[in-house]
Amino acid sequence: MNIILLPGMDGTGKLFTPLLKHLNEYNCQVITLPQSGAQDYSTLTNYVKNKLPTGDFILIAESFSGSIAAQLAQQNLKNLKGIVFVATFLSSPNKHLLNLAKILPIKFLIKLPTARFFIKKLFLGDQAHNTLINQFIAAVNQVPTKVLKHRMKTMQSLKIHGFTHLLPSIYIQPQSDKLVPNTKVLELQKTFKKIIIKRIEGPHFILQAMPEKCADIITTFINTL
Repeated sequence: MNIILLPGMDGTGKLFTPLLKHLNEYNCQVITLPQSGAQDYSTLTNYVKNKLPTGDFILIAESFSGSIAAQLAQQNLKNLKGIVFVATFLSSPNKHLLNLAKILPIKFLIKLPTARFFIKKLFLGDQAHNTLINQFIAAVNQVPTKVLKHRMKTMQSLKIHGFTHLLPSIYIQPQSDKLVPNTKVLELQKTFKKIIIKRIEGPHFILQAMPEKCADIITTFINTL
């Protein structure tokens, strides 16, 4: 089984490193998001679709990429066997935070003397080690500011499409997520009728904070397909 990983808003895929160490028995492919051009979900979905393998695969869709995975499911791709949604959403996740991010963009925050405190509190959790924090900062710095702004705007205007699907899926939901409200899981349950919710204590970047636990959930899911 191929595992295709779709990254969060940075789009680099570099933050998947902790998880990939626990999924080395599978053929894993990270599809990075384009760092130029249009950043709307329709364009990104087509971009990802053209990079998918010809064999059977599952998607792991983190945060920003959740709606890309949902739109791919809507196209009934014959080789798509399941989706693992992680800390994600099908409609605008948190408009108040998104509005604040316009005033205090993330690239500004990570340059402040208190940057590591904010990164832990909002993204990686209090137990995050310096290596992971440095990887987070490096990933954000790699993305052009213009692209980050476009993706933020894309998230603000995101609306649920109103379709339903029976594709096997699970949702890894971090219980201390500061970015995505717990209520967003209801949209996934209405859309993906077979979805199983797996709740884990941890921050928004749960794949990075709890990689081994998340890998166990993913492996168990694959074995059920």
